[in-house]
Amino acid sequence: MKVTRITNLSKSSIAVAVGFAIANSAFANTIPVTRSESVSVSTKRLPSEKTQSVSTVSSFSEKVTSQMNTQTSRKYMENEHFADASTFPMRIVNKLNDNPWRTAPNLPIAAKDLACFYGVPSYRDPVDYDVNTTPVTVTADSVSGNLLDKATQKLVYKGNVVIEQGDKKIKSDKAIYSGKDKTITTVGDTSEFSAAEYTVTTPDKVVSHLDEKVVELGYSRFVLNGAMLNGTALKHVLDNKNGTKTFEKATLSTCPIDKRSWHLSSSSVTMKKGDSFGDAWNDVLYIGKVPVFYTPYANFPITNKRRSGLLVPSAGFSTSKGISYAQPIYLNLATNYDATIVPEYDPDHHDMISGEFRYLPLKNISGYIKGTYISNDPSWETQSSDKTRWFVNIKQDAWFFDHDLNVNINYSKVRNDDYTYISDVSQKAIDISDSSLLQSLKVSYAQTHYDLSYEMRKYQNMYTTTNYTSFRPFAMMPQVKASWYNVHNSFSYTIDTEATNFNLDKMRYNKQVNAQRFHVQPKINYHVYDSYGTTFDLGLTGYLTQYAQSDLQYMPASYAQKMGYSSYSNNITRALYQFEAGAKTTLERKVLDMNHTQTLEPEIKYQYVPYKNQDDIALYDTTERYDDYYTLFSSQRFAGIDRIAVLNSITVGLTSRILDVHDRETFRFSVAQAYDFVEQRVRIDSTDDHPKQHRSPIEARVDAMPTEGLSIHTAARYDPLDSKIYNFNTSLKYTDNSGFSAGTSYRFYRKGNYLIENQERADLHQIGFEMNLPLSPRWRLFGATYRELEQSYNIDTKVGLKYDDCCYTVTFLYEDYMKMNWNKMKHKQNKLFGVQFELKGLFEMGVSGIADPNGTSTHYIPSLDLSNLNR
Repeated sequence: MKVTRITNLSKSSIAVAVGFAIANSAFANTIPVTRSESVSVSTKRLPSEKTQSVSTVSSFSEKVTSQMNTQTSRKYMENEHFADASTFPMRIVNKLNDNPWRTAPNLPIAAKDLACFYGVPSYRDPVDYDVNTTPVTVTADSVSGNLLDKATQKLVYKGNVVIEQGDKKIKSDKAIYSGKDKTITTVGDTSEFSAAEYTVTTPDKVVSHLDEKVVELGYSRFVLNGAMLNGTALKHVLDNKNGTKTFEKATLSTCPIDKRSWHLSSSSVTMKKGDSFGDAWNDVLYIGKVPVFYTPYANFPITNKRRSGLLVPSAGFSTSKGISYAQPIYLNLATNYDATIVPEYDPDHHDMISGEFRYLPLKNISGYIKGTYISNDPSWETQSSDKTRWFVNIKQDAWFFDHDLNVNINYSKVRNDDYTYISDVSQKAIDISDSSLLQSLKVSYAQTHYDLSYEMRKYQNMYTTTNYTSFRPFAMMPQVKASWYNVHNSFSYTIDTEATNFNLDKMRYNKQVNAQRFHVQPKINYHVYDSYGTTFDLGLTGYLTQYAQSDLQYMPASYAQKMGYSSYSNNITRALYQFEAGAKTTLERKVLDMNHTQTLEPEIKYQYVPYKNQDDIALYDTTERYDDYYTLFSSQRFAGIDRIAVLNSITVGLTSRILDVHDRETFRFSVAQAYDFVEQRVRIDSTDDHPKQHRSPIEARVDAMPTEGLSIHTAARYDPLDSKIYNFNTSLKYTDNSGFSAGTSYRFYRKGNYLIENQERADLHQIGFEMNLPLSPRWRLFGATYRELEQSYNIDTKVGLKYDDCCYTVTFLYEDYMKMNWNKMKHKQNKLFGVQFELKGLFEMGVSGIADPNGTSTHYIPSLDLSNLNR
């Protein structure tokens, strides 16, 4: 019963909104204007057959409401399987195209709060017009008076009076024009002054002084069109001559005007044309009817322009350590330069200061510099007495020649030997590769048939090799790439080239190791057949690589196995080729209710690459690659070109989809397996035995959306020869229109976990749950938990309880996540508790240490986001 009432109200609301938007013209902006000293007045009778706006609104609203509530329309809209039914409301709402409702650029009304602010007028762009030549037009049902009577010189307008100039309007029941006083005065129960950016209503009279260019209103209520902000004023004066607006004894709030949980009260508020900020005096913040804060003066923004000052602070509480607090300070240095400085106290690291400087010197150059400085970190376990820690990150993007030429800088660094900084100190938006910080300068140039790139890349290792089985990655100083590609009839051509100089500092005898790699890879593809859903392609690729690596003699012996070589040659030239042939077809049939379509898409591919012993080539930037359905059809069995796999294989795959009546995909199943006619003798670790089996594990995956809001994903890697599942992951998520969502996930990787304590591999078994549960229209409970089953420890648990009112929110948060102590090689739990409070549009107190205070993303794992089959 409750649902029915809400549905009926929604339809009625749509109808009224549509009618209101069509019947009303744009609200006008309160731009200060001037008028000429001489005022000419003329009157004329409007055609009697002109339809009035109110009757148009009422008629249209009644017709739409009636039509949408008929039994036929209800049944029509309930059938979600007909495209016309799903577009029926949209076709009605499309009537708004000529006059759509819009949110304001400042303090816009959020979609979830639209019901709270029902009736707020639409925002309109101000219209630029000449105030000296644009006439003031007054329309009404009737007009009477005598301008020739020198004693009075009055005209009296009655009934639906609209006074208009440009895009500004005053509406009233009655208006009196005085030629003697040069005024227009409205009389009636309610007068409305509307503008593009805000609307004012008053029960008192509105007096417009034509000579002084001043409009006076008594007690009034005002609302920013399309925005949350609204207020009241005992007196409201618009001085168009001086370009000022003054509100006496004013209140201001972002709550609905008839339901204020909080408001600001000021003795006087002034705004001036051309200024970016307004002034308010004797300001008091009320929570309910209780004053909680006072300031004699406040300066507030009225445009998008920025100003230096304090930003919203954040605070957090740890049950084991205490309170953390951060106070951001914003610095508006120039129109294209600004900065944020954040002094902070953290119970773990004590005094910290972070900063970010952003710059846009030219429209094609932008970037930022971030940094964090900790003067004395008591939590850092180091042998040095100096416990100063710091971090810097520089990013810059520049483009030239219409984005054809791009220059990118990405540089991150911490103090030398501070291997645990990233795990100890939460740092956002940094790029880490193989436990190392990226330091890169890249220049790229792209054209229709070729592209070029030049990159210098280094890394700062974030793990000490004495405690972790890792090694420092090679720097590329530099790497130059060039590619050319073209198409001619059924042929496509590609040539990829690369020249890279690898180096590694401070190896044995304090030597720098240098190695060079030159690579050329031409490819030609012939599109043999493409018709009726069937394709057949042939391809031929060449690999020519030359290495100069005599400096490997300076590498420690322990690096040989890690870098994949048992012995090495100073100069090596490797020449290989690949032949491939692939075919795919798509078959369809009608299934289920004969309105669904099932496809059957078999795919087969043959690949041949001859064997070449590569055990004397080091692994400079190559590693193992995770296999799935799609990689079985790729010739790149390794991530990188230092190893090229021997192939004489056939890969067979099958994909089946189910499409609904709208051809939207609701189910997809894929399975593939490769058969190698030869043993795979090319390997990453030169000491590993090459696999004897010829059949690859079976790769399978399922993605499904069986009902609205329900998504399922499953993927597995199964080896039938030893009857073992090597990888398996599955996740399920359900979301409905009420805001409820629930999801679960599980993943298993055989030998996919690394035990730091004893440097052994173990199976990975992880399970997770997440939920968003609306308890009422205002209360919401959300949380997520993830646990490692094999080693029996909690990865991350988070719980939040949120109250969301029209004008404020309160969120209680708790999170308990695993944190690694790299010095002691042990896990420990870090527990946080915090309260986030927000007065919408005014103030927000955040929670330090909790990345997503409003959702189910945790410290380590983001919220489930399953594949959208129709994206």
